[in-house]
Amino acid sequence: MNVSIVERPELRAAVLKVECDGSQVRQAWRQLEGLMEGKSARLNEDYGHVFIPEWQWPTGVKTLWVGVEVPSYDDMPEELERLIIPARTFATLTIKGDRKQMDAAYRFLNEWFQTEKYERDMSDGAFGFEANRLKPINPFHIAADVIDFFDFDIYAPIKL
Repeated sequence: MNVSIVERPELRAAVLKVECDGSQVRQAWRQLEGLMEGKSARLNEDYGHVFIPEWQWPTGVKTLWVGVEVPSYDDMPEELERLIIPARTFATLTIKGDRKQMDAAYRFLNEWFQTEKYERDMSDGAFGFEANRLKPINPFHIAADVIDFFDFDIYAPIKL
C-alpha cells in the first residue's frame, strides 16, 4: 500500500448528515440523488463523498456527511447542508478490493501516521473524506450488507 501526500484546493459540498451506518449512507445517497436531479449545482459526477469528522476518531465515529462536490451553492436544494473543506494537505490512500482489504487499508493508514513524521489532524472541525468512484458501478446503489468491492480514495487531513 502506498500513502501519498497531496495538496487539495477548497472543496464545497452539498451534504446530508447521517449516523455512521452503511444502510443510512445509502439511504442518504438516494435522497441526495433525488434532490440534486436536474440541478446545475453538481460539479463532479464521477465521485460521491462520505465526509468523516476527524475529531470523532478517538471515541468512535458516530456521524457522517454524504454529499457531492458543487461549484457553488446556487440552485442547491434547501434540504441539503453546506460543507466546505478548506484547501489543505492530506494523506491519501486508494482502496480497491473487498471488505478485508478496506479494513486493512484503514489499519495501514493509522499505522502510517504513527510511524511517519506527519500527524493526522483530529481537531474540532477537521474533516477527512472518502471519494467513492461512481463509475462503472455506483457503490451507493449496492446494499451495505451485500457490497463486497470498494473503489475509493481516503483523504486524511494532516496537521501542519
